[in-house]
Amino acid sequence: MQELLEAETLKDKTFLDIGCGSGLFSLSAYMLGAEVTSFDYDPNSVAAAESVKAKFTDNNKKWKISQGSILDEDYIKKIGKFNYVYSWGVLHHTGDMYKSFNNIIRLVKPGGLLTIAIYNTQFLTPAWKTIKKYYISSPAFVQNIMSIMYAVFLSTALFFFDLVRLKNPFKRYKSSIRGMNFYTDIVDWLGGYPFETATPAEITAFFESKNFKLKKIKTVGKKSGCNEFVFEKSL
Repeated sequence: MQELLEAETLKDKTFLDIGCGSGLFSLSAYMLGAEVTSFDYDPNSVAAAESVKAKFTDNNKKWKISQGSILDEDYIKKIGKFNYVYSWGVLHHTGDMYKSFNNIIRLVKPGGLLTIAIYNTQFLTPAWKTIKKYYISSPAFVQNIMSIMYAVFLSTALFFFDLVRLKNPFKRYKSSIRGMNFYTDIVDWLGGYPFETATPAEITAFFESKNFKLKKIKTVGKKSGCNEFVFEKSL
C-alpha cells in the first residue's frame, strides 16, 4: 500500500475501499493511519470485512463498513469524498463498468488519488466472456465439469511450462499469490461474470477527460490480468 500510494503514512487522511472483499486492503490503510470507509455489494464480503475489523482493530470507529453498490447513485451521494479512493479488480464485474467509472470520480477529493485495477483487453477476451457467461448460467454439475476440465488443462500446461524453464512444477501449488488454493482460484476465474475489459489507453483517456492525471501505471502487456492505475484529481 505504501509503495502503491507513494506514502509512508495515511495519518489524517480519508480512504475509501470500493468492493472491499475480505477487507485486507482496508485494514492496511487503517494500519497506516487513515480513517477508512469500506463497502461491498456482497453481504458475505461485508461479513468477512467486519470479522477482520473485529479481530485486528477492536472494532475501532475509524473504520466503517457497509453494504452498497458503486452503481447505486443514491448510496454514492451519501458517503462523501475521500483523499484516497481504491478499487482493485472490482469495477469490471459490476455489469456497467463505465457507469461505475462516472460514479467513482465523484468520490475523490480535489488533489486526491484514485487507484483502480481493470482487466486487460486481449486476444482471448471475447472467448473468455462467452465461457464465463455460459459457466454462470449453467447448472452446478456443468460448472463442476467445466472447472475440472480447465483445472486439468491449466495444470498440464503450467507443468510443461515450468519444466521448460527448469523450475519445480509442483512448487506453484504449495501456496497461491491470490490467497486461494489452485482449484478455488479456477472456480473464481470461471465464475467472474459480468466481465468487462479495457486497454490501458482507453482507461487513461477516459479519466484524463474527467480532470484526472495519470501518476502511475503497471500493465500486463498483451496477457490476461489486471492493469493497475493511479490517477490524481486536479485541484
